[in-house]
Amino acid sequence: MPIILFDIDGTLVRTGGAGKSAMESALVSAFGVTEIRDVVKYSGRTDVAITRDLLEAHGVSPTLANQHKLRDEYLARLPGSLEARGGEVCPGVPELLAAIGGKPDVVLGLLTGNVRAGARHKLGYFQLWEHFTCGGFGDDHYDRDDVARAALACVREHVGRTWTRPTCG
Repeated sequence: MPIILFDIDGTLVRTGGAGKSAMESALVSAFGVTEIRDVVKYSGRTDVAITRDLLEAHGVSPTLANQHKLRDEYLARLPGSLEARGGEVCPGVPELLAAIGGKPDVVLGLLTGNVRAGARHKLGYFQLWEHFTCGGFGDDHYDRDDVARAALACVREHVGRTWTRPTCG
């Protein structure tokens, strides 16, 4: 059974920086930050790692409560940021999903650093969310390897069985 896991940003969609814009707007709103320091890397990281590092970089204690506050403000701003920035579905994605999606012997999932609600906002904006049945998200993990392990566990639960890793060669 083919199991295909997709990242979101830059793989399925390009949001024109909507996520970063929403996150930084949330930092200003939630914590009164007056100047955004462009020192935190976003690409390839989980949202919880980004929120932790943004708080630290701006002199805000990265407590779990503050991380959740920033995440909630980010999620409240993300739909408007997506609307303002537009963005696009990456070339070939609709055709690929149409060709392989919905087949009973193929599992389409996500392996993304986005928190689940953020992933839903982004993919929902582009009418892609419904194609994916499971995945690993950046809600609870600072490290992408942990997200991959969560995606594998979700796929196993979705499929209802375990399998051995294929060998190469």
